[in-house]
Amino acid sequence: MSLYDHLEYLGRSSSLPQRRARALGVATTSGNGVKRPTGIASASAPSQRPPKKNGPLLALRIIAVVIICFSIIWGCLIAKIASDMNTSSDRPPPLLARPADGPSTRRARIGSIIRQKISRIESQLRAVPLLDVSQMDSPILLITYNRPDYLQRALWKVFEHHPAHQATSKLRSKDRHGVDRGTVSHAENRRKNRIMAGAPIIISQDGEDGEVQAVIETYRQLFELNLGVPLYHIKHPHVSDEPVNYGDEWTTPYKLLASHYGWALDQTFSGAAYAVHQKRSRQIPTPPLPQRVIILEEDIEIAADFFSLMSATADLLDSDHSLLAVSAYNDNGKEQFVADAKRLVRSDFFPGLGWMMSRVVWEGGSRPDHGLKNNWAPNGFWDDWLRENTTRYGRQFIRPEVSRTFHFGNIHGASAGETDGWLNEIQLGEHNMKWEEDLSYLDPSRFAESYWSRVSRAHVVGTVGEAKSSVSHSDVRLSYANFTEFKHLASEFGIMQDEKSGVPRTAYEGIVEIRYGRGNFFVYLTPPYISGNDKPPEHFGMKAWMRYSKEELMQELGIENIPDEFIPDW
Repeated sequence: MSLYDHLEYLGRSSSLPQRRARALGVATTSGNGVKRPTGIASASAPSQRPPKKNGPLLALRIIAVVIICFSIIWGCLIAKIASDMNTSSDRPPPLLARPADGPSTRRARIGSIIRQKISRIESQLRAVPLLDVSQMDSPILLITYNRPDYLQRALWKVFEHHPAHQATSKLRSKDRHGVDRGTVSHAENRRKNRIMAGAPIIISQDGEDGEVQAVIETYRQLFELNLGVPLYHIKHPHVSDEPVNYGDEWTTPYKLLASHYGWALDQTFSGAAYAVHQKRSRQIPTPPLPQRVIILEEDIEIAADFFSLMSATADLLDSDHSLLAVSAYNDNGKEQFVADAKRLVRSDFFPGLGWMMSRVVWEGGSRPDHGLKNNWAPNGFWDDWLRENTTRYGRQFIRPEVSRTFHFGNIHGASAGETDGWLNEIQLGEHNMKWEEDLSYLDPSRFAESYWSRVSRAHVVGTVGEAKSSVSHSDVRLSYANFTEFKHLASEFGIMQDEKSGVPRTAYEGIVEIRYGRGNFFVYLTPPYISGNDKPPEHFGMKAWMRYSKEELMQELGIENIPDEFIPDW
């Protein structure tokens, strides 16, 4: 034993009798010989006061204990979620919000899952009544495949801007005052906006991607419990036993997409989409057969007034049989080429990317042989098929000057990102416009007369440079004799250069317009037939149901058909 250990042992031994004496209440002697009473107080010792109660301190201790308990519970929840992320091969359901454009961190994912779980609980506790399903005849059909992050972003904007918010906000306000919450008719909502575009929601999935299904199930709860709008999930079947020969490999994605489109549209218009068994938290009546359908894809984001535009043009689409569809997109809608956010125009070129089609167009109406469902895109490339003269039959499209949709997809799409640089520059309308109820200016004859009047009075210029300098104070017009010249002019202005079936992209009667520099005036690229004519040609703007081949249409517009070997090198 060391000296240090020995001294420590003696110290403990010497203090043992004193500890025992204090335990028995016997007086002990201090080091200076003075006895100190312990245990039992002497008669001469003053009486001790009772301990003073400290109420605030006790309350603080209780609060601290409660905080610690809640912290432990949340810690366990976070640990459980982190454990599920590590052990599960499936990615957790996404957060009900627009995803970040860049890659998310692990910490952000954990926080997102927690907020999502809380949101789900709140949705179940505060479920709104189901809106009047019998009025839902304008569903939105969203086509998806294997990009759950894209689907999530697209669906969030659909939810955020859906017109049902107006009805459900009033219901929540009434419920706070004790009004019974049942199935509610939105007659008041229909008086303000006769057609609720975008209800119900139909999502058509191609394939069996589990993450896509998780996104759909999450948004089913969000739409049905928070907005009272049913969501239907259908799956495009694949017949794997039959050989599929799509020819060139690069065309396969387009043809698969066209097949999915045709099947989903048929399921929607026939009502078969509503008959698919769905797992729901409440009973939902079967909606009526759709009178029109709004079509979106998983990589399209809509503007705040997208549904307002569709509602405002629904009656026009139903009654005007010279129309094939209404689109929310402008192919030349870059910021420097547009200005009037409320302007709608007619066009001979199908824009796509967020569009609406009527039942009459799908089935053919009084012309059943011309219904799109009869021979849907037999060679794939469904959008170009809609632009063919043998499909379009001279019918036109309504589109806005400022786009109400934005294409944000750039990976794993059918086009493999070949046009992403252009599409990502299209300006998305940021103003929540209240579209005019009176859209009679879009009547085919009235629009043709008004459009011809402005184009024919535009100042004629001979060069691109002259057009750019003059458009600041007047409309200007540049003529092209053939599509080779058109492509050259379009490249000089920085707009789309292609044409389909003799129709340049965005054109109306061969005329392509842009507001160069975002001013009040237009640059018009026009075919030769306009020069020297005070009156429009006989069928100007009125070619619906006329059968033109590409060559016949070009001849009608005065556009030369130059063989490829004679195309000059600009």
